[in-house]
Amino acid sequence: MTADLGPARLTSCGYPDSMGQSTPELPAETLIGAIDNARRGVVTHITIKGERVAAIVSESTLAMSQLLTALLTSEMAASALPAVLPAAFPWASSLPDTDTHLKAFAGELREAVVAESPERVRRVLDDWQAVAEVRAGTRST
Repeated sequence: MTADLGPARLTSCGYPDSMGQSTPELPAETLIGAIDNARRGVVTHITIKGERVAAIVSESTLAMSQLLTALLTSEMAASALPAVLPAAFPWASSLPDTDTHLKAFAGELREAVVAESPERVRRVLDDWQAVAEVRAGTRST
């Protein structure tokens, strides 16, 4: 089965015929495993090195995300977040005036997670990591 893409043709595995590579043959158990994973998960898009790609997110990953969101809506559970951030993100221990900055980082991260905004979560993590790396001297401003 191929899809017509103008001058290039796409094979069933997604490789254009014009790439000079043969279509990889996968063992049946690999394909069956991929189909089973797709059945138990959700197809979504993620960004890897600036390129948007499709990915299958497992039910367990979705469950962890839902649990995290639920926990962070609880004031009592969210109050522990600043203390555990350095365990989850080792670079966070390099933040200046760690207690104050960890509380600010935790607040921004909590808001992004509760808003269910992966883009915002990514921005918060990227921004705070940059601050920590500048502070540690591993990144320049």
